[in-house]
Amino acid sequence: MSSTTNNQPTVDRTDDAACGPRLEVRDLTVRFQTQWGHVAAVRGVSLTVPPRRTLGIVGESGAGKSALVRAIMGLQPRSVDVRGSVRLDGHELVGQSLRAMRRVWGTQMAMVFQDPMTSLNPVHRIGAQVTEKLRAHGSLSRAEARDAAVALLTSVGIPEPGQRIDQYPHQLSGGMRQRVVIAIAMACEPTMLLADEPTTALDVTIQAQILDLLAAKQAERDMSMIIVTHDLGIVAGRTNQVIVMYAGRVVEQSPTAALFAGPRMPYTEALLKSIPSLEYPSHAAVPAIPGVPPPAHAQVPGCDFAPRCSYATDKCRTERPPLAELSPGRFAACWYPLPAVGRSAVDVAMRPSAARLNAARAVDGSDRAVGSPPGEVLLEVRDLVVEYKVKKGTVHAVSEVSFDVMRGETLGLVGESGCGKSTTGRAILQLQRASSGTVRLEGTDLTLLSARELRDMRHRAQMIFQDPISSLNPRRTARNIIAEPLRATGRSDRLDNVDRMLAAVGLSDADSARRPSELSGGQCQRVSIARALALEPDLLVCDEPVSALDVSIQAQILDLLEEVKDRYGLTMVFIAHDLGVVKNVSDRVAVMYLGRLCEIASPDVIYRSPLHPYTSQLLAAVPRIEDAESGHTATAGEDKGDIPSPIAPPSGCRFRTRCPKAQAICAELTPTLREVAPEHAVACHFPNDVVSG
Repeated sequence: MSSTTNNQPTVDRTDDAACGPRLEVRDLTVRFQTQWGHVAAVRGVSLTVPPRRTLGIVGESGAGKSALVRAIMGLQPRSVDVRGSVRLDGHELVGQSLRAMRRVWGTQMAMVFQDPMTSLNPVHRIGAQVTEKLRAHGSLSRAEARDAAVALLTSVGIPEPGQRIDQYPHQLSGGMRQRVVIAIAMACEPTMLLADEPTTALDVTIQAQILDLLAAKQAERDMSMIIVTHDLGIVAGRTNQVIVMYAGRVVEQSPTAALFAGPRMPYTEALLKSIPSLEYPSHAAVPAIPGVPPPAHAQVPGCDFAPRCSYATDKCRTERPPLAELSPGRFAACWYPLPAVGRSAVDVAMRPSAARLNAARAVDGSDRAVGSPPGEVLLEVRDLVVEYKVKKGTVHAVSEVSFDVMRGETLGLVGESGCGKSTTGRAILQLQRASSGTVRLEGTDLTLLSARELRDMRHRAQMIFQDPISSLNPRRTARNIIAEPLRATGRSDRLDNVDRMLAAVGLSDADSARRPSELSGGQCQRVSIARALALEPDLLVCDEPVSALDVSIQAQILDLLEEVKDRYGLTMVFIAHDLGVVKNVSDRVAVMYLGRLCEIASPDVIYRSPLHPYTSQLLAAVPRIEDAESGHTATAGEDKGDIPSPIAPPSGCRFRTRCPKAQAICAELTPTLREVAPEHAVACHFPNDVVSG
């Protein structure tokens, strides 16, 4: 069936289930040398993946997921101590030479990495990177390899592949770069594919396209697959089996449907409860997991999760539970496993900020933006245009956008990458100067202010950026970072605000003395929030503030934002591509596409009965944990590809090139945003039917 030649493990591609599992891992331990000595990132993990099946591995950052799959792939540096067994179709891979593993990589086992920009060589053209593997594992000529590369790019849905192979990675969108990485992984038809966070930071539509593509390639080539992610919605509809990891160990293992129907480990239950769901009303209170996972070097005598577990007893804190079989195929490492019943309902009580806003609304003047509710307008945006020149022409980033934000309201701004969300947010604060249009903050037009006048206005409107690490000064402590805007605006007399803000965002005195590199991602985002609040602003613009965080930390930050919003009477513009998160925090949602607003309404209305085809596609592409039980899988729907270039947007309706309803008038006439139901506006010639109730 198989043989070993010249120390090269060769694998028979027979897919008969009787041949045993495709991949078998036993007691795998991965240890790194650190200042604390050898630290185990993976601790005695065992798993199997049968032929043509998909295993999901989930858990928070630091759980050991990526270290595990890299060790399976044999990509850990030689200085890393890897012990245990990894067998691919019965052949041991641990301890094999680099030369032997090179013959396995690509042809028998391949990997799709998290960030395609860092896994692709920025100075080599796409064609050279795809053909490199083909030529390394075959005898193709340069011309034959090029033809094969074009065929591969075509197979993963990249438009105009003959032109794309001559481009560099930075010239492609994030979705296309990830497709290139998948094409490279598929080049030599491996039987085992490892995908490490393959859709992190991608929009829901592109994410669905990538996951659809992986599923299609799996069926086409009879592959087995491991998907590593912290997004439980992805594994719900895409896997057969799930492993939950915490602090380097497996704490629960189960068939996918059974896990989501009734988790047995409290950590899994807590992860599920931390996910904002489209099924819950807006402003539903999502319980966050308290605390953070233990550092890898920590010596925890009992259960690693005990300090954060509401069910923990003295036994949990002193004795480590084994991974025990509770029923056929179901394992959990818990002294007191949960009953095998449906998971607890989330408390859907309205948060105080939403209740306060609804009580405070009063009918006022008629000069409101389309789709705006009655109330006191704090922020008024009219006909906002942001354009800038590049070598290839003019980028039409934001085109004639108008909306109001009421005092005390949170307006969610959603859409794919490149739609103009972040540019709109920056233009509101005049961090990006508008080409035309007006932005009025309580009647003052910010677009007309000089740099000095804007500086004097900065205390009234602040921004929280997407990446907390890069937006914080790495040389300053958290305390100095929070105090910096007070000093910069001549408000040093209010430095007592620093301690108040530290307490408000849940940071200790010890945390305040640390630099960003010494804090977790969630703690860094808390510092960013405290820095923005120190000036006591009226308006807070949040640009993807939780997109890079685990679901547990994400829930903590969302709860914190709601708490400080209510405490300080803030008005917020919340920018994100995660529709579940946006629904959870928003009073209204505005959907953007390629620089234009296409729909605006309350989240409960817009998510129940979207009127614009683009909104419908966004919602259809959202992965849901309910998919595990229903058998439904989120897909890209009728989406026809990547978002067009903002340098040359389509005429008429900009969504028409991807729209299933497009007709001749859509290319000729730009639809205007019009109110078709109370406080529900849409820019579409052929909107979906309005659903009442």
